[in-house]
Amino acid sequence: MKRLLLVVACCMAIQLSAQEKPTVTLGRWVGTWAAAPQPVVKAYMPYDNNMTNRSVRQIVKVSIGGNVLRLRLSNIYSSEPVEIRSIYIALAKDSFELYPHTARYLQFGKKYRVVIPAGKETVSDPLKFDLRGLDRLAITINYTKAPSVPTVHMGSRTTSYIMSGVTTAQTNFGKAFREEHWFNIAGIDVFDIKSEAIAIIGNSITDGKNSNDNAQNRWPDMMSEAFQLKHQIDYLGVLNLGIGNNRVTLPGGFGAQAKVRFDHDILEQSGVTHVIIFEGVNDIGAARGNSEQVAAELIACYEQMIRKAKALKLKVYLGTITPFEGAGYYTFFHEAARETVNEWIRGQYKNVDGILDFAELLQDPANVHRMRKEYQSDWLHPNAEGYRVMGYYAAEILTRKSK
Repeated sequence: MKRLLLVVACCMAIQLSAQEKPTVTLGRWVGTWAAAPQPVVKAYMPYDNNMTNRSVRQIVKVSIGGNVLRLRLSNIYSSEPVEIRSIYIALAKDSFELYPHTARYLQFGKKYRVVIPAGKETVSDPLKFDLRGLDRLAITINYTKAPSVPTVHMGSRTTSYIMSGVTTAQTNFGKAFREEHWFNIAGIDVFDIKSEAIAIIGNSITDGKNSNDNAQNRWPDMMSEAFQLKHQIDYLGVLNLGIGNNRVTLPGGFGAQAKVRFDHDILEQSGVTHVIIFEGVNDIGAARGNSEQVAAELIACYEQMIRKAKALKLKVYLGTITPFEGAGYYTFFHEAARETVNEWIRGQYKNVDGILDFAELLQDPANVHRMRKEYQSDWLHPNAEGYRVMGYYAAEILTRKSK
């Protein structure tokens, strides 16, 4: 009897779209794509960002596939509600084009319209959709009324296409206004019995600054590619929660501090089993005569994050801070702080599940304070080749640990 009750408790009834019959299946929701929500920084988003009576097509690249999905939307940093007329998704071609025959409308409580109150989030009803690993997905939101200051992810490295009025899958977005930002989309989950998710907290290096726009070649993208194409692992979702110019403990920067957003952005992701902590260079670069204190505060914050993740029985990986001689952040004292933090990270093998020594990976053997020339873009951020190397290296480490 107890065994029967356990089986029943593990089963979840999934209500599909109005045209589909309900299905009972065994599994759980697991993230296949995510972006960290943040407030608008006007200096980096100078245009009119009010999407009232506009249609916005946004392109994302998922990590793992599934045949049932849901979309998560965020309005947590806005003081006004978001009113949405409809949202349709479809497999994307290049640029703004999609495959119209794959288009499906999402529902929210069995309705196409949805209102997201100020400071809140929402999730769509489950939708039957054939999604494969590494697919590009177009998410088109028809807004009725939107906040003057929206909740966004500024560093999308991916073009969003904006049109006036209401659009459908047959609408030509060729003349759409274009911005490299995401609006309100926060995550895509698939329903699966075996999959797991890796959530990464980071700054602009994880967010993909100086990667190639629309190429989807940030290092987490490359890690996902390596899992599937090199290691034939199709069950590890990769969730990039990096924010450009984000800081761990110090005030300033963009988005909530990592110590503040860790619970929401990392621990609350669907199906997360692994956490990667790779952040700290912006705190060190912002230190003003207190580099030793900043290093100590970073270490204390890492310890807190590790405790929180371990309390949930999650696997934790720490990434060392990459070298930055040649960039504006570099000073003797900032470098000393970086080395102090990295020395501590490298000593944590007994307390975490693995170390991603990105610093050693990218550093110039002839000058360990600087990145290899062939991997750097501005001596602080890697270039596309540097991100590829990071992603394939990270996949190798996590694959080795999972065996």
